[in-house]
Amino acid sequence: MSSPTIGKTESRDLRGWIDEVEKLGELKRINGADWDVEIGAITELGHHRGEQSKAILFDQIKGYPKGYRVLSNTLNTVKRIATTLHMDTNYTRLEFVKDIKRHITEVNYIKPEVVKDGPVMENVFAGKEIDMWKFPTPKWHELDGGRYIGTGSIDITVEPDEGWVNLGTYRVMIQNEDTLGFYISPGKQGRIMREKYFARGQSCKVAVSFGQDPLL
Repeated sequence: MSSPTIGKTESRDLRGWIDEVEKLGELKRINGADWDVEIGAITELGHHRGEQSKAILFDQIKGYPKGYRVLSNTLNTVKRIATTLHMDTNYTRLEFVKDIKRHITEVNYIKPEVVKDGPVMENVFAGKEIDMWKFPTPKWHELDGGRYIGTGSIDITVEPDEGWVNLGTYRVMIQNEDTLGFYISPGKQGRIMREKYFARGQSCKVAVSFGQDPLL
């Protein structure tokens, strides 16, 4: 049997990813769940189903209008991971591990393109317009200290000495309508950068992305 390999690699956003996994039968839609613990409980139950697990798309969440959605359990199965990586989905687990190891050693780096505008700037809110509570962020577990909008986010920081950019996945919690807090474990690049800024009496600027293609 020939080894499955990478297929299409055209640009894709999260909506495109949702469409792809739904066509594979890997998505379950749930309407009317409560952001307060219920979404977290359903997500946890689904997570432990192994290869039978589905990505879950919650809509019409209690207290929020239709279209304000939450996606969970994105990368629980070989099919969804392979789809995310633009790879063939006809894998056994062993075939997938072998092929991904090969691709990791053959990575072709793509030079970033700097642009002045893009779809991300279509809806801009500033100052008193900012309200993080407009997003149906779950309280995932009963004993959580608040409502966590990350770790499925990308937290972007810049190394203060060399200028390179780090993309990390850290726990991000909503503090109030215009303030987020995030925790970085010791030793992580984002924390090392932050400590450098703080040691100099400087603020550490962070850009956070929510709802991007799970590939990122």
